[in-house]
Amino acid sequence: METLLFEDTQIIEEQNRLLEEKNKALTDSLNYAKLIQNAITHKSETLGKALPQSFILDIPLDIVSGDFVRVDKKDGKILLALADCTGHGIPGALMSMVGCTLLNSVVNCENKTQSSAVLKTLNNKFKKLTSQATIINDGMDIGFCSINLKNMELNFAGAHRPLYLIRNNILTEIKGDNLSIGYITPEEAEFKNHSIKLQKNDTLYMFSDGYTDQFGGEKGKKFSTKRFKETLLSIQHLNMDEQEEELKSILIQWRKDLAQVDDICVMGFRI
Repeated sequence: METLLFEDTQIIEEQNRLLEEKNKALTDSLNYAKLIQNAITHKSETLGKALPQSFILDIPLDIVSGDFVRVDKKDGKILLALADCTGHGIPGALMSMVGCTLLNSVVNCENKTQSSAVLKTLNNKFKKLTSQATIINDGMDIGFCSINLKNMELNFAGAHRPLYLIRNNILTEIKGDNLSIGYITPEEAEFKNHSIKLQKNDTLYMFSDGYTDQFGGEKGKKFSTKRFKETLLSIQHLNMDEQEEELKSILIQWRKDLAQVDDICVMGFRI
């Protein structure tokens, strides 16, 4: 009996060892995939050069992310995109790579810089691609800004994502259209272009819904859009690096022991 028990224990230990090795190999693979994804999509260094007072808070749910940020400079304009693609983890990351590649084509091959035109063309390309691949329920929500610092002008278009502008401690929400990129949105769909005359010290934010949808607090409820707006107003006295750390700290305190439910991405910049 003791011999059998010893053999069973050895088998279990060997199985645990193999499982740990496989988990480590998978985690190492995902971490390397994250480096590749960041190199292509998440341009925090480029953003910092274009807009020194800025941050990107990026907290994936499963190492790689379905959220992505893209930063381009073209024709004297700074082009910013923050997208929330279908899913998270590996499927979300693959969709983000597709979205980022198509966005690059729209901006740098077709030379689109007006925000509404970028989203219209992006949707058209995405619909054609996914129809060929028989994907019918995938897509992304995205906010896109085109910024001309010389003229202090910004134009914005959103697909189910807003832009927040805080000026003199007053928050203004610029809403995106009630349309996504892909999904059931028709190829000919038009997106509204919002033009904003910028002022010095304006602070602007784009974000996926991961932060506002995170459960926590005393009653395990969502953080909510209302609380997120109040939080942003409460940290306006901080510089952008400090804001990133404060948003991270507030989220941790809110979530407590509850699991993260989605990828989280917030981008902020001050003019």
